[in-house]
Amino acid sequence: MSPTNLTLLSHPTLHCKLLGKLSKSTIQYRGLQYATVPSRWQESLPLDKLLPNSTIEGIDVHDATHFGPSCPQKRGAQAWDLTLMSDTLHLTTEEGQGDGEKMDEFGCLHVNVTVPRTAIGKSSTGEKNGLPVFVWVHGGGLAMGSNSWPQYDLAKFVERSVQIGNPIIAVSIDYRIGIFGFLASEELGNAEGNLGFKDLVLAFRWVKKHIHGFGGDLNNITAAGESAGGISLSTLLCGETGDEGLFERVVIMSGEVTLRKPRGRRWHEEMYKEQLKYLGLDQMGREQRLNKLTEWDAEEMCQVLPLVQTFCAVVDGKWLKEEVTLGVLGDGGHGVHKPGWCREFVVGDTAHDGTVLKDRILDNPSTLTLLHSLCTKHLSTPETHALLTAYNLPLFSPSSSPPTPLTCQQSHSLLQLASELRFYLPTLVVEQGWRARFPSSSSSSSSSTTGSRVSRYHFHAPNEFPSPFHGLASHELDVGFLLQNLSEHLPEQSLQASEAMADHFIKYVNGEGWSKDGEVIVFGDKGVQRISEQGYDRVWREGRGEVLKGIGADKLWRLAEGWQRVRADVDENGDSNDDDDDDDTRPKL
Repeated sequence: MSPTNLTLLSHPTLHCKLLGKLSKSTIQYRGLQYATVPSRWQESLPLDKLLPNSTIEGIDVHDATHFGPSCPQKRGAQAWDLTLMSDTLHLTTEEGQGDGEKMDEFGCLHVNVTVPRTAIGKSSTGEKNGLPVFVWVHGGGLAMGSNSWPQYDLAKFVERSVQIGNPIIAVSIDYRIGIFGFLASEELGNAEGNLGFKDLVLAFRWVKKHIHGFGGDLNNITAAGESAGGISLSTLLCGETGDEGLFERVVIMSGEVTLRKPRGRRWHEEMYKEQLKYLGLDQMGREQRLNKLTEWDAEEMCQVLPLVQTFCAVVDGKWLKEEVTLGVLGDGGHGVHKPGWCREFVVGDTAHDGTVLKDRILDNPSTLTLLHSLCTKHLSTPETHALLTAYNLPLFSPSSSPPTPLTCQQSHSLLQLASELRFYLPTLVVEQGWRARFPSSSSSSSSSTTGSRVSRYHFHAPNEFPSPFHGLASHELDVGFLLQNLSEHLPEQSLQASEAMADHFIKYVNGEGWSKDGEVIVFGDKGVQRISEQGYDRVWREGRGEVLKGIGADKLWRLAEGWQRVRADVDENGDSNDDDDDDDTRPKL
């Protein structure tokens, strides 16, 4: 096949000819490096030129038809991630995906750019603006994930945009995760933490600088991410990223910054000690240990570590200057998380996001006892009564035992509570802070032609797959609906709902606005519904949001952290401010 048939792109700012992967209506340029990693636990360096790596009929080209390597992580993570939607779900893979996924600690910082075939060449024909751009940040608990995973592929999403007549360009980002992206310790010298987040900053700057060469509009970028992707984007809104904006719009999906609250250096030192125990290095001398940590093959190291851990940002006083709490996020007078350069903000959740916490909360045989003890510690008696009554959970005295085994109704109530403490309440608080910060949220202060500057959504479509989560709006199902990668597996009604959700996002990326002021978007099995903010909580959540807000976000955050059994902050004396128990063997997330 000749280069003309392969459609080579002469990119004006990357200074190379790019060879992309063709589909019926798109071209995907894969594994384009935006930065390099000079050595383990050092900040990445921007890369603004791609060198030829292949020759076709005498023409030097940069072959971008293959997926780039993932950041090293536990093998099998991609298949495990799919179990959040179904135990039996399998997606078609090609070279570089699935069992053949390649990993490289130093070569993992790249993007995949998916472009409608009709957009190629527009950047060189004098068109000023180009197509709107959608940038996806993958999830995975900050410990797993890759832009090469088939569940995060953006080709079908772009194809859908072409099909409905609202074409977009889509970019998916890879960034460092796990111990390579978020480990911080004085012993390591150069391990300052926050590296994965700083990688993302460089990626967004790369998009701003080079997307026009693909036919995109550098001033019309919508970022979106789910779970750890949402946490990451939310954290970027808090960090010192410079005065130049990273994106114009953002959609935070099922995870904001306090779901993985940034911690102080002493907390991260405890996290470092935990890694040493996992790796069997805690009994070694310092020099021997550091040599092993530096020289150990990255992928081999990851196979020894747990699949999921509680990685988070470091409050270092430089990139992240101060503590971030739900109280800060909900305070319109506080600028953290509410930069003026982000012109539109959308936040939302799925009704049963707590399914991702099944192992850590719902399967704990003492979960109801732990919940009650945490209520006793953090809430007043009236607040405890209000909380448990709202979720139809039993009231019992500290000296008595909870009823066992749990009934089906009680198990469902605990799932609702876990979902709404960790995801729904923070969504309400974060939206409140943005609205208070930017009270004039009409289209006059927005980059959209219509709609509000600050908006909210909730996902209620049921999971129809064979799964423990059948019938629930489970965690990550919204990603499958949005990106269209489940289409061939969905029943007809779910497929229609999936397309309606994707269409809503695509139109938003095209500047049509998310919703009107005072209006909430609901993605359900009947497609896209619109309802008033007050009506949503009453109709879809039976008024529980008002109960939670009445009790208070910060104290409920502490309760939720203890219930999830996350290691608490460590004070300057090295003492743990633990809010649940002293069992160091408890699982961490």
